[in-house]
Amino acid sequence: MSKSRRQTSDLKTANANAGNPRWIALQVLLQVIEQGRSLDDVFHSDWFLSLPAARRDLALCREIAFGLCRWYFALSALLTQRLQKPLRARDRDIEIVLLIGLYQVLVMQTGAHAAVNETVKLALAQKKKWASGLVNAVLRGVLRENLALAASADAQAYAQWMREKLQADWVGQSEAILHAGNQRPPMTLRVDTRQIDVELQLSALVAQGIGARRHSEVDGAIELDSACDVADLPGFGEGKLSVQDAAAQLAAQLLDCKPGAHVLDACAAPGGKTMHLLQRYPAIELDALDSSAARLDRLRQNLQRSGHSARILVGDAAVVTDWYDGRQYDAILADVPCSASGVLRRHPDIKLLRRESDIIPLCAQQAKILDALWPLLKPGGKMLYSTCSIFKDENETQVAEFLQRHPDALEISLEAANWGELRPHGRQILPGTSNMDGFYYALLTRFTET
Repeated sequence: MSKSRRQTSDLKTANANAGNPRWIALQVLLQVIEQGRSLDDVFHSDWFLSLPAARRDLALCREIAFGLCRWYFALSALLTQRLQKPLRARDRDIEIVLLIGLYQVLVMQTGAHAAVNETVKLALAQKKKWASGLVNAVLRGVLRENLALAASADAQAYAQWMREKLQADWVGQSEAILHAGNQRPPMTLRVDTRQIDVELQLSALVAQGIGARRHSEVDGAIELDSACDVADLPGFGEGKLSVQDAAAQLAAQLLDCKPGAHVLDACAAPGGKTMHLLQRYPAIELDALDSSAARLDRLRQNLQRSGHSARILVGDAAVVTDWYDGRQYDAILADVPCSASGVLRRHPDIKLLRRESDIIPLCAQQAKILDALWPLLKPGGKMLYSTCSIFKDENETQVAEFLQRHPDALEISLEAANWGELRPHGRQILPGTSNMDGFYYALLTRFTET
């Protein structure tokens, strides 16, 4: 077949399947697994947003895509046991088709007839007729033998390096961490208490038939009984509500900015913590910096929705000469790039995209950012170091090494906090603790000049 005929055929196939949630999920997963794109990136792409599928079908697509990433390694191990020989690299699409089928049978517990028939159709849509028999045989065999994910599936759902690193860092706690990372995350909201009281917002949600409760440890946070479309949330359009995990909401509270303070959010996009700082401390002068102009567009949209303002800067936090105007800051939020090992339940594609070889460069980047930002902080000012990681070398070890490099730095103890666990440096929230994501915070100050 000529290239032009093949392209025409592929376009017809895409058009014919554009409303099929399983086919859409397959295309999403191919982009994640083969191209290294994140789920967020794909789901915010023009391609996905232009799909004609109904809202309920797109919801099923997201369920399959997120769920398969969550259980990819465990399901892949089970599939390997069911195949007489490995599939060829060029048949990666059929491997994912089989995994989609297994996910429906073993995790979603979709009816046997629907799971098998729809997955066979998915294989045929890839124009590989030979694969339909394989899909049928594998899935019916699993159903006939009444197989289930092994009791060790929580650990098997991680790449070996990640599992071993978590086990080494958190002896005695790793089993609970591995389990928590495989759970569905809650939908947690942040209330702009300058606009509306938390109890009034709760009442508004309940009046709309949305089950909700105050978070047990974080003021201003509301946890929903189940996720819903943000468009259904009363007050969201007016900026009274934002979606943000409770652990992430602690950053603004810890930085404790004074009226008139000059504040830097050094890795700001997409802007959740920026918005919270502005809501909590409306009298501050805030600079929002990020290296990604595209991601800063989302921050601009949030600012417009809420009516707040900030100075937007595009630049690398580790290369201050490109954007710094020489005026020191009273407070700096350094929410640095990290492995995101604490938010796997919310972003399960990280299990597939993150590599062991990423950790050392990430730690080096974090140290470079800290060293570059430190001179920008006024004597007596505060810097909050933050990650959504639970790897110690990105957190307490990173802070310990920073303190050794900077004799004018002093750590402010977070011993009095009622969340997470106190570490030799900083405070760590482990995934699932009070139903929060995994986050790390350490608060630093420069010696006041005398």
